[in-house]
Amino acid sequence: MNIYRIAEMNIAVNPRFAYTEKYMSGFLCDSEDYELLVEVTDDMIEHERTLNRQIHGYDSSDGLCETVAILRVLCDHIIRRGGFFLHCSCLRYDGAGIIFTAPSGTGKSTHAALWRRVFGDQVEMINDDKPLVREQNGEFIIYGTPWNGKHRIGSNISAPIRAIFFLEQAKENSTARIDGFTALSLLLQQTVLPTERDDMTALLDMLGRMIEQVPTYKLKCTISDEAVQKAYEAFQSGE
Repeated sequence: MNIYRIAEMNIAVNPRFAYTEKYMSGFLCDSEDYELLVEVTDDMIEHERTLNRQIHGYDSSDGLCETVAILRVLCDHIIRRGGFFLHCSCLRYDGAGIIFTAPSGTGKSTHAALWRRVFGDQVEMINDDKPLVREQNGEFIIYGTPWNGKHRIGSNISAPIRAIFFLEQAKENSTARIDGFTALSLLLQQTVLPTERDDMTALLDMLGRMIEQVPTYKLKCTISDEAVQKAYEAFQSGE
């Protein structure tokens, strides 16, 4: 059995496939203690394979299905530990966590790559696809996870969230603060919604507190260094 340290939680998994063990290897820890045991069954794997077939039109491997099944269990668990999953690309700049989120295909990864090109070693990628967020000591922290996208861009690091950008493709670059209701609606589209009422209430409360604490922006952008500059200026000013 392997113990993985993810978002400051020890998760026990006995990987059934070599793919899964390699996929999660960067988050192995030495502890023997754990708070969650994930045991993936054949039914869970088949469920993920069916969903992938419905969404993407092809069958995924057993190993990939196993990794997704583990993430699904973890998403259910973290709600009760003051956290949630967020579909986004996120980076750490000068110690601050910056999030870029939008529907798939909008350009989250592209924009994050532009930040790496413009700022070089000042930027560390936290996760390029599926990080986890937790509320810790009055602030929201975003954590790297093994589920870091098809290009496997990310690391086992974290950062306090200091800005959230909702991306929209455009012919010109601009940023604007958005109201809390709009931010909440957009965030709900990029997370996993719990099935239990109490869990859904907890998620809404967490998102509400995060929106009150962290500036949220609409970033209309092109694929350009100017788009990075617009976002950077908004992040630095907090306006």
